[in-house]
Amino acid sequence: MEENQFRAEDQRRAALTQSEREKILGIDPSFQTITQATYFDNYNLPCPIRVEVKTKENITRAVVLRKTRHGSVELEVKMFRALKECGLPVPEVLSLPSQNENGEPVAVYSLLEGENLQKLSMRSEGDLQEAKRLLVKAVLALMSASSFIAKHEVSKSLPRLSLQEELKTIRARNTPWSKEPIYQLAVERIDGILPGKATPLVLSNGDYQPGNFLAKNGQITGFLDFECAVFQDPLMGLVKYPIYDLHPLAKTNVVETFLDAMKFTKRDFSIRLALGCLKVLQKEIPLVSGEAERSKYRERVLSLLGSALVESV
Repeated sequence: MEENQFRAEDQRRAALTQSEREKILGIDPSFQTITQATYFDNYNLPCPIRVEVKTKENITRAVVLRKTRHGSVELEVKMFRALKECGLPVPEVLSLPSQNENGEPVAVYSLLEGENLQKLSMRSEGDLQEAKRLLVKAVLALMSASSFIAKHEVSKSLPRLSLQEELKTIRARNTPWSKEPIYQLAVERIDGILPGKATPLVLSNGDYQPGNFLAKNGQITGFLDFECAVFQDPLMGLVKYPIYDLHPLAKTNVVETFLDAMKFTKRDFSIRLALGCLKVLQKEIPLVSGEAERSKYRERVLSLLGSALVESV
């Protein structure tokens, strides 16, 4: 995958619909005019929008406009409220989800302090190591909320994905990959290993990419993106680092650091990595492609799969 390329502010301008503008201005009686709306500095657009508002006292305030991208904003709102009860720093819900003119669910959140760990990791070697430390700390803190959320009403809305369920879903999909020898070997190898795996599931936001965690002065200040919140195996959320080659943190020993902290082995991770490779091959990568970048991506994932199968023995 290519390195993350952030965009200049003028390239991130966002157009708000009339109902979105009204929704934001209706949050606070002092809100008078919207002066600016830009997507956050993210390499993958569209994403949440930072909206600046001028008040009647001529003070500029900022809020976050959130639309569904790949999950459910309604679920995210429930999770933010539950996690706030648990004591984790999450955005305050300023306006409940409602549909805009395009039929998209839209919510408004408070803007948290801090810099996301993706940007921090790209500044210097020292900042990269600090981002790694903070990422592991953030993921462990999120996992520590598992017991609280499991007893909360919101838990009824969360999927529970064991490794066995992940493999079952993979088996149920019939794609061109299903007949490939390495794919079949991986399914059978994993199927032979999983009966002895009953790792307790933990809470996950569904996406451990570093842009979803904020930090300031060496402390985690925000947990973001709970559209796809789930109870899942504690290692599955980390397989995206080698699979997507998340630059630059994937070049560090972030996975090994996490394994040490949780007392897991490289073999434990290899089993999950193989599962993750199978999922990505099914969902994102064609069996044959003439596109050079796509072919390179396919070969890298297949290489990871092969290595994972060897290391899982």
